[in-house]
Amino acid sequence: MKTLAAPLLLAAAFAVHAAPVKPVSLSAVQLPAGVTFKGDFQQAVRWTDAEGDNVVVLSTHHDEESEYGANDDLYAVRYTVADGAAKARWNLHDFIHDCPVDHQASFLKGAAVQLTDLDGDGPAEVWLAYRLMCRGDISSDTMKVIVYQAAQKYAMRGETEAVDGKGGGYTFDPAFMDAPKAFRDFARKLWAEHVADDPDQH
Repeated sequence: MKTLAAPLLLAAAFAVHAAPVKPVSLSAVQLPAGVTFKGDFQQAVRWTDAEGDNVVVLSTHHDEESEYGANDDLYAVRYTVADGAAKARWNLHDFIHDCPVDHQASFLKGAAVQLTDLDGDGPAEVWLAYRLMCRGDISSDTMKVIVYQAAQKYAMRGETEAVDGKGGGYTFDPAFMDAPKAFRDFARKLWAEHVADDPDQH
């Protein structure tokens, strides 16, 4: 597989439904004061909704120096910005550590970050999709679709579809089952679009 020695430039994809959500892509040098990230910058977006001025920044970190294998980490942090000060509202950290074979932790191109307001209540839903890989064969990888509405997190977890067609299953966490049906419908759409993606393309 290809190594992730340089930061990936992820294409932003934004879905808007109900109340308008108008995101703007930011480069690392355009981040507001106080918005920080760990590792290598991947992507950031800024938008305004019922909760104010918002920024989400995505980053990854790759380390080959682990004693037992390679480490791959990915991060997403959402900030609100007011009066020149940025405040972290939530943060996501997931990883593959101590992997001695092929490895990767990457946000899915075309699926991160997406913003919606599917229930039309004002605060945007922030969608993230990514995969975690540690394998020496053609088996499936771990895949997750995460959505935050304000501070509430919903998670959809499962596995990618392997090259032999196996895998691809998922489950919703209990909180997701209590969310509006439109959330689960959108999550299933994201899953179907990316479950068979080639990891080397991310």
